[in-house]
Amino acid sequence: MPRDLDLDFEFQDEEVRERPQRAARPAGRREPAGRSHSRTAPARHRKKNDMTSIIILVAEIVVFIGLLIGFFVLKGKIDDTGPDTASTESAEGSQASGGSNGVNVESEDFTLTCTKVQLVMDADNETAAVVYFTFVNKTDTPLAMSAVFPASVKQNGTDCPEDTNLTDTPAEIANKDMQVSGGQSVDCAYAFKLSDQTSPLTLTIHDNYSTFQDIGSTEIPIS
Repeated sequence: MPRDLDLDFEFQDEEVRERPQRAARPAGRREPAGRSHSRTAPARHRKKNDMTSIIILVAEIVVFIGLLIGFFVLKGKIDDTGPDTASTESAEGSQASGGSNGVNVESEDFTLTCTKVQLVMDADNETAAVVYFTFVNKTDTPLAMSAVFPASVKQNGTDCPEDTNLTDTPAEIANKDMQVSGGQSVDCAYAFKLSDQTSPLTLTIHDNYSTFQDIGSTEIPIS
């Protein structure tokens, strides 16, 4: 019949030697100091790179805003230092018998526009040029065109005298000495005696109000 084996061995004539037991492994395994540092170093490096990227981004934004502000400031300065509202323009000269010739002046105080130039014969049967203007007074003081913007004409480099001996004197001749109030305008004219009927005229406007200088000049062909 089968029987159970007895597992309790008895050793005769030999002493039982106990096997040395291995020391129990500590519950928590301690990593070497060097290996632990190697694991945390990449994380610190990533944080450093992220911080550097943020600083660079902020610096770029600040530079962009600075450039934008500088652009608008420069644009404002350019606008402020633009051409003065008081300007003098020399109009294109055309035939004396034609349309507008002359010097146009636009300022905060006055407007002067040369509208036309006509050749006429005076009472001495000599050629004269009648230069027509429109004068606008923008100041609060009544002023005449002749007192503010006297005109002169030269032919062949020589001053042409005013001609007061016209056979048919236009009303505009007297208007040049008429004072006009602020905001009012007047059509006026000067007449000049010419030396011939072919040489071009040089019309010059002088400022007797602020600069006291010649402020515009233009050449007018008459042939």
